[in-house]
Amino acid sequence: MRTINKNEEFLADIPLQEIAEVFAHFGSEEEGRVTVIPIGFPAAGKSLFLSSLLHYAKSSTSEKLFRILLESNFPFDKGRIAFDEMVDYFHKGDLYAATAKGSIDLIGLDIIPTNEKLNTLKISFLDLAGDDIEKIKVSNNAEFTGKIKAVLNGLQVNDAPTIFALITPFEPAGSNNFGSNSEAHNREDTLHFDFLSFLEKEQPSIFKSSKIFIIVSQWDKNKNDKLTIEDYIQKYRPALYAFVKNLNVVWGSYSVGKLLVQADEAGKSYQKLITRNEEYPENFWKTLYRVCTGEDLDQKTFWQKLFSFLK
Repeated sequence: MRTINKNEEFLADIPLQEIAEVFAHFGSEEEGRVTVIPIGFPAAGKSLFLSSLLHYAKSSTSEKLFRILLESNFPFDKGRIAFDEMVDYFHKGDLYAATAKGSIDLIGLDIIPTNEKLNTLKISFLDLAGDDIEKIKVSNNAEFTGKIKAVLNGLQVNDAPTIFALITPFEPAGSNNFGSNSEAHNREDTLHFDFLSFLEKEQPSIFKSSKIFIIVSQWDKNKNDKLTIEDYIQKYRPALYAFVKNLNVVWGSYSVGKLLVQADEAGKSYQKLITRNEEYPENFWKTLYRVCTGEDLDQKTFWQKLFSFLK
């Protein structure tokens, strides 16, 4: 599992006002960087979701519609380490440990489409600890850490383009008795509702200008072909659904692949990624690019269409 050197944490020794300045710069005209922030309860699979996305982005699949250029200078220098570890772990089938409480991983990369007529998209992924996100719950004082508040304060200065990707698992930990009233589902529902409520009240400018993705992970566990993402959220996350049903949100599903879960002789759970899914990360990247730019990544040139026709 991943270990964290406290001396390598992102912005560990930097004053909060300087953290805010970093993110305020993302919204400047010369930078124009979109910040994607996955939001999820502890064990929701945020880091695994990111690992899958980044592994696909780095892959050299011939059919891939883009390549990436990874940022390595401040403030992305520590995130470069996290990127390499996430991709390496995912490639081996090992699970990248959850982001440690109090720490932040900031990963910056440029999406460069294969089609040269399309624009490069600057992206940053901000991976927050689930334990810190959990503090937003009303029962936990509804307060973020000073570091997260500084990030949000910075983003709102220039209305920096921001996407909040709400990650919620199809079967949350502890949902053995699958049903709309199970404690595990209610816990997930409450977290996301409290987060959006906090955002609307405390950061109204970000709330109005940001885009919200609602993503149900572990979608391979769904055995009902007729169940849509929106129907699932309406049934199992009713408070969240009531909050967003009139908003222009992006509904999505995700699966990293097939996980083997086995207990060892001592009863400790062991997990291994046996097969990796590439369809879900490909679809997510296409959607992300389209939402951010208004353009389609798989927009083919004349020659691409011609050669495709000749095959």
